[in-house]
Amino acid sequence: MRKGLVIAAALSALLAAMPALSGEWRMKFQTGPKTTIGLKVWDSRGETTWSHNASPSDPTLGNPTSRLSYRDIDSTLAEITGHVELPQRFYLELAYGSGNIDEGSLVDEDFLSAFGAQFFGTSQSGEHLFSQTVSNVNDTDVHYYSLKLGRSVFGDPRKRGGVGLFGQLQLWSEQTRAVGIRQTVCTSPNVLCAPAGFAGFADTTVIKNDVDWRSLFLGVDGYYRITEKLAISGTLAYSPLTEVENEDIHFLRTDLAQNPSFKLDGSGDTINAEVTLSYHFTPNFAGHAGLRYWKARVENETAGWSVFPAEGIRQFADLNELESERKGVTVGVSYTFGGQNKASE
Repeated sequence: MRKGLVIAAALSALLAAMPALSGEWRMKFQTGPKTTIGLKVWDSRGETTWSHNASPSDPTLGNPTSRLSYRDIDSTLAEITGHVELPQRFYLELAYGSGNIDEGSLVDEDFLSAFGAQFFGTSQSGEHLFSQTVSNVNDTDVHYYSLKLGRSVFGDPRKRGGVGLFGQLQLWSEQTRAVGIRQTVCTSPNVLCAPAGFAGFADTTVIKNDVDWRSLFLGVDGYYRITEKLAISGTLAYSPLTEVENEDIHFLRTDLAQNPSFKLDGSGDTINAEVTLSYHFTPNFAGHAGLRYWKARVENETAGWSVFPAEGIRQFADLNELESERKGVTVGVSYTFGGQNKASE
């Protein structure tokens, strides 16, 4: 069973049992600040793509020189959150999510310049894609942490709606392993690449990729109670301060170091958005369903790409772009306690 679903089932049972606690324990829970413990399962699909330009140092290479695309990276993530209301309408929220990557693919593309095509005698002239391989991606990991501090800036006197502003620190990491190789394009067979149609290394990890995004967000959130039991809420956050570090290990490349083989870093931006529909079974216990979208991007980073030869000096080139995206459906439950037993808002 998927890691995310196992965690989700255990935590869902715990939250569902909280309303049945004895009166003595309920009183203890209600004496502190208003606190909400929540669980979400995020059924998501992601993609990470990066490309670089090394043509200024080698005229045979194209621009882009290489592009790696980790596509359709499906993952079921279990997330636990804690939301605490503070004095003066401030609040603090922490979240942690984790899950395995269930499936996906890696497409590895390499390009030659017009001069390179002529120099190597490829079957296609001009600047072009000379090699493309496809590998399977599975059995790896996605996880993230976030810390949010916000304040309510507007509230309906009837408590039917409200708007808040927040700052948020988020760490988002994805680790993928690509297994096997299928050569789908080659214009220089047995010289620069294997002939098209070649397949091999079926049980071998050929590439390992780790990408870490660190972002500082400013955002807005809000909610509106449609009926006594039904409410809609949403968040929109933007980070102009995003740092990324991405490392690749190419296990079949004996000319490259193995920890790492390539490294990409730079600064960019990130956008997070989410909308959620909530149903309150009781004033304190609610179920949730929604949509979530994350996208982080760095582009045009001078000397943002580096290669580590097995022997020799580290080499640099320009990073054209590095982008990660993850989106999907969320479902979850939450339980609210504290605040002198006030109804969940």
